[in-house]
Amino acid sequence: MLYTASYSEPAYHHGLLLSISTSVPSDFKLDGKLEFFIPSTDNRLDCPGNQISFAEYTEQYREQIKNSWQEVKSWLDCLDPKQHSTLLCGKCVGRFCHRYLVAKLVQKYRPDCYGGCDAIRVEKPKCRQCGQDMIPGLDANFCSGCKTWFKNFY
Repeated sequence: MLYTASYSEPAYHHGLLLSISTSVPSDFKLDGKLEFFIPSTDNRLDCPGNQISFAEYTEQYREQIKNSWQEVKSWLDCLDPKQHSTLLCGKCVGRFCHRYLVAKLVQKYRPDCYGGCDAIRVEKPKCRQCGQDMIPGLDANFCSGCKTWFKNFY
């Protein structure tokens, strides 16, 4: 099963520890690094002076995944549901993070390997029309109140 977590939250670490971030704490021991999931240098929410919205960030990250799709697909195809692995980055729970987008990708393409995601605990987006919590999806979010899908609404 595949999980996601922050480096600082060992309670959520399972099996192989794989980095999907540019930096790793100096005292942290990894089992590997997945370069194709690391956000490009021009698509980071935490960079000084970077003022992009979550929607822009999500769109740019999806484009990055599309551009490396062959490598991503090969990795997805090789996942073993019996092998526990955790994808790690530095963001803590409660902050928007690309781990959430990667978890949604795994849920969509390899639901048999999806184990859980600490980033799911991020506050859910609210519907602009009725104010209800939306159900996040990979390509769009669903409002059960309006019974409508809203594309790239984060």
